[in-house]
Amino acid sequence: MAPIPTPWHALRQRWESVLHTPTGQSLVSPCVSVCTMHAERDECLGCLRSIDEIARWGMSTPAQQREIWQRLGQRIAQHFKET
Repeated sequence: MAPIPTPWHALRQRWESVLHTPTGQSLVSPCVSVCTMHAERDECLGCLRSIDEIARWGMSTPAQQREIWQRLGQRIAQHFKET
């Protein structure tokens, strides 16, 4: 039986594309249109970003976007360990 797709699968696919995006180029948004904040953590259930990371994304430079994605890569790995 195939695994049920979750927003984290889409997010992981975006993360993998970011890894191949040249430095200095704007990156794809982490948003997967599941915009609900976790009740106990400062983290979106869809994209795993904090409210601050979400608010700053549109104004971020490519380098700042890459920093956010680096943190998200760690969160993605952690979430897949937990599931």
